[in-house]
Amino acid sequence: MNILVCAKQVLDPEGVNSYALWGRLSVDESGRNFDTGGTIPHIVNAYDEQALEAALRIRDTGVDCSITVATVGAKDAKTMLRRGVAMGADHAIEVSSNESGTDGFQTAMIIANLVRELRNIDLVICGRQGSDFDQGTVPAALAEHLDWPYVTMASNVSIEGDALRVTRVTPRGEEIVETKTSTVVAVSNEIGQTRYPSSRLMMAARRMEHQVMDVSELLSEQFEGGVELIKLFVPELQGQCVVLDGDSPEAKAALLLNHLAEAGVLDG
Repeated sequence: MNILVCAKQVLDPEGVNSYALWGRLSVDESGRNFDTGGTIPHIVNAYDEQALEAALRIRDTGVDCSITVATVGAKDAKTMLRRGVAMGADHAIEVSSNESGTDGFQTAMIIANLVRELRNIDLVICGRQGSDFDQGTVPAALAEHLDWPYVTMASNVSIEGDALRVTRVTPRGEEIVETKTSTVVAVSNEIGQTRYPSSRLMMAARRMEHQVMDVSELLSEQFEGGVELIKLFVPELQGQCVVLDGDSPEAKAALLLNHLAEAGVLDG
């Protein structure tokens, strides 16, 4: 069995949040990228790392499978792909593109053509969404391009005989669905903690040369449609802080109640 795991490089969300918290987050001259001076590292999208964990757990059950992690983007993905191999992936593919990766519809078409190019992919596992733009477009559009079933919000993925069994997270509790293996599955964070790469695999990953493809090999003509990023901006937030002085917690609580009553928050 051959499993393809889709992964995306994103700016470390904790770094972005810290810049925003301290009022240092800004947009560069192009208006399409955050200007962080290279201080915020690019990491693998957390949902995609959990997608790889789902694939590795399938192999842990004894299923004979080969796992390939693939990414599409403009940034050098060597470090990210090495981490995927260090976690246990057998192969890694980087599709180099000049695009920033904000158009999930185009990314989905590229990955669909990659699946066709590889010819032997039985299952595609993705993260439910990217932590940068939170669109969640790629897995759904990918399933549409491949004409494969699409299972969302997966917390567990397993192979039962010739069938694929997926446990889904729903507002009413867990739901178990079965389908054929030629399926796109979007994994959610409920799958739990991902494994830490072993020292042996980390050393092997540093020696491994991943496959690099140009996007032109997978898109023979200009892609039309999809989403175009026009402008990024950091909203201006105005906060107001009131310090309540009091000799005791009771006095401070009374002051707070008075402020809330004057603001019309409290009835009566």
